[in-house]
Amino acid sequence: MNKWVVYGGGGHARVIADAIKLNSDFVVNFFDDNEALNELVGKPVMPYHENQAPAAKMIIGIGNNEFRRAISHYIVHEFGSLIHRDAMVADDVLIGEGTVVLAGAVIQSGAVIGKHVVINANVTIDHDVQIGDFCSIYPNSYIGGNAKVGAGVTIEACTAIARMADIPAVFENIEADLY
Repeated sequence: MNKWVVYGGGGHARVIADAIKLNSDFVVNFFDDNEALNELVGKPVMPYHENQAPAAKMIIGIGNNEFRRAISHYIVHEFGSLIHRDAMVADDVLIGEGTVVLAGAVIQSGAVIGKHVVINANVTIDHDVQIGDFCSIYPNSYIGGNAKVGAGVTIEACTAIARMADIPAVFENIEADLY
């Protein structure tokens, strides 16, 4: 059983907490800067502090790419990657730290997924796709083989990206460690 802390106190954080629970892991607590929040799914919510559950892995449970990127710079906890038990990920896929792959997602052979990416429910990522850091791929989207998606890009729900497409980065000065 792995212990996790989640940064965020909204809907995406709840979805991540559910995936952690379904994977037979444990959420220790949530961090959020909103002082009005004190509990989420029965767990405490508090401002971030590096000494709170220091051995737990961290996931940033915020859907906004820019906020995830900003928060990632001051987190001291080790980032983990979370793959929902009902996702299908090929053995040779590379997944960066802080990335979340949710229920029903399929990631085919040779794909490279950057850091702090959100692969939402029922997304299909075909073979040899490259996804940059801090991207969000919304539910029911398809990314065709050999496509490249630059850092910080959001792919809206139910979008099909053609094979070999090259979508430029939204965030500059980010070089993915994985490709």
